[in-house]
Amino acid sequence: MKRQTVMIVDDTPANIELLSESLGDDYELIFATSGGDALELIQADKPDLLLLDVMMPGMDGYQLCTLLKGDPATRDIPIIFVTAMCQEEDEIKGLELGAIDYVTKPISPHIVRARVRNHLELKRYRDLLETLSTAADRAKKEFLRSISHELRTPLTPILGMTDLVLTSEEDDDKRKYLSLVQKAAMKLLGIIEDLIETSRLEGELVRLENTPFLLRTFLEVVVGEHAALAQSKGLKLGMQLDPALPEAVSADQGMLRKLLSMILGNALKFTSRGEVGLEVQLWEDAAPRLRFSVSDTGIGLAQDDLARIFNDFTQSDGSVTRAFPGLGLGLTLARRIAELMGGRIWAEARPGGGSVFRFEIPLLLPEPALGREAS
Repeated sequence: MKRQTVMIVDDTPANIELLSESLGDDYELIFATSGGDALELIQADKPDLLLLDVMMPGMDGYQLCTLLKGDPATRDIPIIFVTAMCQEEDEIKGLELGAIDYVTKPISPHIVRARVRNHLELKRYRDLLETLSTAADRAKKEFLRSISHELRTPLTPILGMTDLVLTSEEDDDKRKYLSLVQKAAMKLLGIIEDLIETSRLEGELVRLENTPFLLRTFLEVVVGEHAALAQSKGLKLGMQLDPALPEAVSADQGMLRKLLSMILGNALKFTSRGEVGLEVQLWEDAAPRLRFSVSDTGIGLAQDDLARIFNDFTQSDGSVTRAFPGLGLGLTLARRIAELMGGRIWAEARPGGGSVFRFEIPLLLPEPALGREAS
């Protein structure tokens, strides 16, 4: 097994020698006599742990610690301050900067050896857990991808042959049974498609394709796609647009259509009477953005559910949603798409009953020429 690496940073050679003797031959040792030299060495090859003096000319230990903890590439390196500064406020400052321990001079070899050993052992387990977590996440994604495609393959002929038989079958009872089979297969296909989309969005190759388009026309089309479902349930489906909205915007239309359709579909699914409404506003505080709000008069959400419903495989309280089967992936996909587009999504309880789902994305305006040509 490769020996773990410990870097000793101190401007006094005698202290470096004493620390080296304290650690013996158990570790690979690297030395630096200034903060600047240590930073160069760390950037070239990260050590497993850093024994760091505070008082050094030029860049002192506190400054080096601040730089290392501010860099994602080095922030996980455990740092133990070894210093003659023994006041309580000095120790508090070091720990607040991100150090894991604080050893005061004069140095006790036994204490230094024990603390280095313990912290390196903790780091070894932490690294192992991170490796296992990464491997498990990769295995989960691969499993979802494989099983989703394997399940979708036999569904295609089932749906096709069922539809073919329905067009020629005249017996009403047989048609009723075949219709039940077809509806069940369609529901299963929807679940599989959600699994496939979940796996795809977790990949590293998803890229946004922002193109200009007319916002009102786009919204009318998306809302129109849900009109039949709303009508079949006797629901009113409305849309309200902020007069300040630009005529044309630039975004990934496919992603935005999918996100908006998921939220509208979810609202219609859980609303049995009343209305579902879409409101789009222009928000201009820190940075201009588009806010989409979908309100409904449906079953509503408990306060505890407002955040967790966006987690993987999560639905609201089972006693309420038992009539609405599914894996609970729809809102997870919505969250991932919103984040991929640089935005966020959240839910609120609607006064008087129902829910409001809101998401925001950055407002991107097309070039003037593109805006005129957008369609």
